[in-house]
Amino acid sequence: MDVMLVLAPGLSSTLQDHGRRAGLASGIPPGGAADDLAYSLSCLVLGNPPGAAAIEQVLKGGRYQIIAPVTVALTGADMAATVNGTGVPLATPLQLKRGDVLETGVARHGCFGYLGIAGGGIVGDRIFGSASTYLDGQLGGHHGRRLRAGDILSLNAERAARAPMVAAPEEHAFVCSPPSQLRFTRGPQPEYFDDSAFEAFTTDSYRVSPRSNRVGYRIEGTSPAVLPVPRTPDTGSGPTDIVEEGNPVGGIQVAGGKEIICLGRDCGTSGAYAKIGCLIGVDVSRMAQLGPGSNFRFTEVSVGQARSIRAEWIAILHAVGQRREGSRPPA
Repeated sequence: MDVMLVLAPGLSSTLQDHGRRAGLASGIPPGGAADDLAYSLSCLVLGNPPGAAAIEQVLKGGRYQIIAPVTVALTGADMAATVNGTGVPLATPLQLKRGDVLETGVARHGCFGYLGIAGGGIVGDRIFGSASTYLDGQLGGHHGRRLRAGDILSLNAERAARAPMVAAPEEHAFVCSPPSQLRFTRGPQPEYFDDSAFEAFTTDSYRVSPRSNRVGYRIEGTSPAVLPVPRTPDTGSGPTDIVEEGNPVGGIQVAGGKEIICLGRDCGTSGAYAKIGCLIGVDVSRMAQLGPGSNFRFTEVSVGQARSIRAEWIAILHAVGQRREGSRPPA
């Protein structure tokens, strides 16, 4: 069923969900929502099943006309959303009628915003089980591309769920706020950096470059000093060149010994630069809310601490789901 007409697409709006894993062997990155926490909260608020496709908007949202009654919710970056010119809250189900115009503006807090539709999410091209858009490969989402003015979006009734909806503005304020620190675990190439390099890396302040995108967040600031690791015939000649290996999303590369790049959801599936560490899973999502020019610090944590942090955030989202289930009317 057609439910929404794109009047203006914003800066860069695509369909995203949790992403795909099965395409790695084919060189297709996992992709998915840059801020998976904000996306997951959208599904919970709307009662959608995991994997329901939503619109991901970057820095500047778009304008959409409703062509059939729907319920929507906005999570992630605060893009000063309005319906027919009146401001609307985040993480709250909004019932819209035919003819209504929903508009999302320039992000005043955060970077990536999500527009979800109740009833199964938005129809998209599913590749390896996911409707997430992979722009470099021109696959998934809405014909493998960004949304354009004139596009008509349809409700994916085949994935519809009957779960009740619930507002979660308090959880949204915690889950979707831009972070002041990005936490990481050491490695997988710690031998390229001594203790003084790690100390400087976790003491200095860093800034997000405007050249950042879903492939990688380029970080401005002093790069950690690199040790003179012996070269082999299988590596390049650069100070941080390594034998090519699989890229982890969230890996913190030191490219050419001088440029820090935090790998994003659409990063290449393999690479040949040493990585001083890997962002913990929670902070891969939180990184997405750091807009260009944002300042932050890197903080090292242990694997055990990373697991505890993840458990805390899962518990917050689970509580939203439990409250939603508690709102179900008796049979």
